[in-house]
Parts: sequence; structure tokens; C-alpha cells
Amino acid sequence: MIRISEESAGYSTGRDQPPIPESVLAKLWQKRAARQEWFRTSKGRRVRVLYPGRPGKTAGPDFRNALLEFEDVGLVQGDVEIHRRQQDWYSHGHGDDPNYNGVVLHAALDLAPSPTNLRSGGEAPVVSLRPLLADEDVPAPSSSARNSAASIWNVLEPLGYPRPQSAAEMAVLLERAGDARFEAKSRRFQKFLSEQDPEQTLYEGLLESLGYRQNQQPFLQLAGGAPYPVLCRAAREVAKEHRPKAVESWLLQLSGLLSLEEAAEFTLPGRAFGRPMSGREWHCFRVRPANHPRRRIGGAARLVVKFLDGGLLSSLAQCADANNVKKLTDTLTIIDGGTTYIGASRAKEMAVNVVLPFLHGLTDMSGKSDKGKEYLELYRKFGKLPDNEITREMADLLIDPTWGKKVTTARRQQGLIHLQRLLSGAAS
Repeated sequence: MIRISEESAGYSTGRDQPPIPESVLAKLWQKRAARQEWFRTSKGRRVRVLYPGRPGKTAGPDFRNALLEFEDVGLVQGDVEIHRRQQDWYSHGHGDDPNYNGVVLHAALDLAPSPTNLRSGGEAPVVSLRPLLADEDVPAPSSSARNSAASIWNVLEPLGYPRPQSAAEMAVLLERAGDARFEAKSRRFQKFLSEQDPEQTLYEGLLESLGYRQNQQPFLQLAGGAPYPVLCRAAREVAKEHRPKAVESWLLQLSGLLSLEEAAEFTLPGRAFGRPMSGREWHCFRVRPANHPRRRIGGAARLVVKFLDGGLLSSLAQCADANNVKKLTDTLTIIDGGTTYIGASRAKEMAVNVVLPFLHGLTDMSGKSDKGKEYLELYRKFGKLPDNEITREMADLLIDPTWGKKVTTARRQQGLIHLQRLLSGAAS
């Protein structure tokens, strides 16, 4: 058992021991919160943790997208912040930080009579972390995990996804969910296609997919500031051997990521480009070099140049029509001068998340449903993509470990993401 004593320095594991670090409290939350039958907020309302959330790795709350069940309220999804003292919320400046507006639960050892106020004007419920400190009060991991999974399946069943009873049933369910996500993406593209040019829609989707997490929105903004037809017209006026560097320099200047010295070296052509963005809009802290927005912008520039003669839409549609996973992946992979701008893994993600659902939506709108089915079948052929936080979390939550590895294709990974989105919707 972890014992605590209340001293001026805070809670500790004993009289002569230092206070328990918040990092330890966070680990206790991650491993034990879902094993508790329920917590009680400072205002007396019971709350059950179905999923403790994934650890935050950037500025903001300790845990993201936790799934909670509040008494008399129902499912709530949002962020969780962990502290030794409730008052640390204010001493750490969270009350004035908009990054914490999504906090739906504040957990601390030392509770205070004052509320936890959000900058948005709302208030986050507060619970004590004390129940997590006594091992004997916590159910065994196996039984608690089953109980948590059962609660989540109870949410999913009314949405058309009852709990599978075997590995084979799990595989079928994930594939059905994966197809549902593909079709939802197709409908989303149809909405955009009803409002703007197909080439611009595809171009925006590809640039968004190049963004790593927080950089997806800035990439969309960049695609709007450097419209595809404008970029193509300007590129055609440059000698072929200079096009990749020219387009890259234009996009970088519009992104706001160039230093003042670098920006002084480049001049945008007299075209209808938008206003340059601010470099502060991009997330670059602790981003791996391969995922850095400057590297990805270089990939975007070379994609535009690669398909400049044949056209982005026509070239990718022709490639997809070959019904070959490797050919489509190779077409989207960009390596230039020994530098990998878009690797094979990212190329596969772009094919699965953008190119194929886009083409499916476009052909469906044109009344060519049989052609759309061919794009769906090609999507189903893609092998497993690199796991992300969502696929790992959902696999741990929903798949019985005795069933072995069932998430073996991109389609099944997309199924896990679809189920996570359903849970988010149910909690909204």
C-alpha cells in the first residue's frame, strides 16, 4: 500500500519521504482509475471512469479524450488534469489557459473548497485521487479491464456494434466499422465537391494528411492561401529543373516558417496567392525531423510538380484504376536528392485516408457506383499502417488479448478509429 501523510510540503509516501510527484499520480490514474467502481466529486456526484484517456504529450492537460460516466448526466468525453493539490490548477496558470477548456475532470490528492474554473467560464468537477493509493481497494486488473470493456460495449451496442464473442466475430466487426469510416470520408468529400473544384478538394485533402496532429489545420490554411490552380500556373512558368525548389520556396514563404533572412531571398510571383501565415500557427516543438512541417511542405511542393503535366486528379485516378496497392503507394512516395519527403508509410496513409475515399465520393456523385466499389476494394487490400495513439488505445480497450493480433489491415485500424469516433459522439 502507498501511505500518505499530510505535511506542509504536501502528500508523501511516509513521514521522512518526499511528496509523491505528479508523474506518479498520473501513472496511478492511467493504471487504476478504470478499476474503481466509481469516484465521488466534491459536490457529491458519482463518476465512473470507462477510459482514463491517453497521456498528453504537448502543452495542455495530462490526459486527453477520457471517457467518463457521470451520475444523472451520462457519458462525457474530454480531458483530465492531475495535481497533488487542487489549488495547483491556479498556481500553474491553467485557469487562464484556453488549452485547458476541454478539461471535464480535475483529480487531486488535496481538495480545496474553491471550484476549478475554466477560462471558457465553465467549471470542471473535482475528485480525490486518494482511492488510487491503496492497492487492496482496487479490483484485479483482469476483472477491472473486463468491466471497463463491458461498459464501453454497452455504449457501442445501440450504435450497431454489439460485443463480439470470438476472435472471428471481432475481425468481422472491425472490417464493417472500417468500411463505415471509409464511406463517411467519401460523404465528407462529396460535401466539399459540391462546393468547390475537384482538383482543389483533392489537393486540400492531401495537404491536410501531410500535417502531423496539430499541423493539419495549418496545412489546410496553406492550401487555401496557395490554391492549386494558382500554384500550377506559376510553376509552369519556371524551367522544369527548377520547379521543385521554386514551388517549395513559395509554399514556405506563405507558411510563415521562413526566417526573415530566408524570406528576403524569395519573392512570390505576381499571382493570386493569399497573405502569408504566421509561423506561430505551426506546431514544431518535439516534432521528429521527418514530420516537421518544413519537410512536409517540401513533399507537398514535389507532389504538385510531379503531377503538373498530367493533373493531380487524372494522374492519381489512373494510378488507382490499376488496382495495385504498391503502384498507388509508390506514386505518392516522394524522394528527391536522397531526402525522403513523403515516405512509404505516409504515402499509404494518404491513399487510405484521402485518395481512395475521395475517388469513391467523386465517382458516386457521377453515378458510377460500380467504379466506386472498385476503390473500396482497393482500400480493403491495404496492409496494416503504422499504429497511432487511437488504434493502440482502442485495441487495448476492446480486443480480448487471448484472441491474438486481430488488427492486421488498414481496414481494421480504420474500424478502431470509427468506433472511437462513435464513442466520442455518444459522449457529446
